[in-house]
Amino acid sequence: MKREERVLRIPPIAVSDATASAFIKELGDLAVARRNSEFEQRLRTAFKSDRATGNPQMDPEARSEDDFVRRNLDNQNFWQMANIPSYHNYIFLAKSGNVIFDDSDFNIEDLPKDVFFLKARADGVNGRFIEVHLKNDFKDFNEVRDLTKRQLLVQGEDRNWVTGVYERFKLLVDSERLQTRSLIYGNVTKVYWLTVVLILFAEYRAAKWLFRSFGLSQPLSGTGALLMFGVLLGTLVIVAELGFAMLKYWFPYFEIEGNVSRGRAASRRFIATIASTIYTGAILNALVLIFGPTFATWIGR
Repeated sequence: MKREERVLRIPPIAVSDATASAFIKELGDLAVARRNSEFEQRLRTAFKSDRATGNPQMDPEARSEDDFVRRNLDNQNFWQMANIPSYHNYIFLAKSGNVIFDDSDFNIEDLPKDVFFLKARADGVNGRFIEVHLKNDFKDFNEVRDLTKRQLLVQGEDRNWVTGVYERFKLLVDSERLQTRSLIYGNVTKVYWLTVVLILFAEYRAAKWLFRSFGLSQPLSGTGALLMFGVLLGTLVIVAELGFAMLKYWFPYFEIEGNVSRGRAASRRFIATIASTIYTGAILNALVLIFGPTFATWIGR
């Protein structure tokens, strides 16, 4: 059987309650269709087996197979005996604990705070399924660039159905996209090296303040060269480890409305202000060091 598939790469997003509800409804409807279809098939099988005995025991008033199915689609006793799987599940991981739901009967309050991993899947009829993966706990820059860790997959035999579901989810995701975080996470390596360069300019400025005779034109002793190498290596490690950890903690790749812990939410604006101020100062410092002598020479003329 030919299969159609669409993959939606999910950018940094803040999942609102409305978006979460729409997403869960889409998965729930798909799973319900699968459950109803399977239950109907079991009813038809049960009807044939029961009538083959010549002494009907199951709903003897049903006049035909279709009538039997229609009369018992909502029969809770039959549903319990059938014990059909839910065909959709949701997994949420957090530092404080993990939860798994086998249906959509849960609320945001039921989730542990600061969820860093989400996986959801629903299976429908004829091999249709929807699956989504989202995560925040990246180990390194390579995981950030690996978009397979943050995607929504739609697969089925009907191109129109696959395309329709894909487009509905794309609209939801685009409406919740975090533009600044998309820029940072989408260019995380470039942002890293820019930060390293700006810090090195700041360290150079600090060295000139501490040692008036210090300059790039001055030859370095063996100890000085070793010290410079140590400063460079320390800067690379600190920015990679500390900076990356701070980014993931205060500005995660995805977050769920009402799920961010109070302390993290309260300090985020302060951290953003401090970071913006430091970056602005670092950029101005780099510009002065690079172009300052040129402007001084030009003004002197």
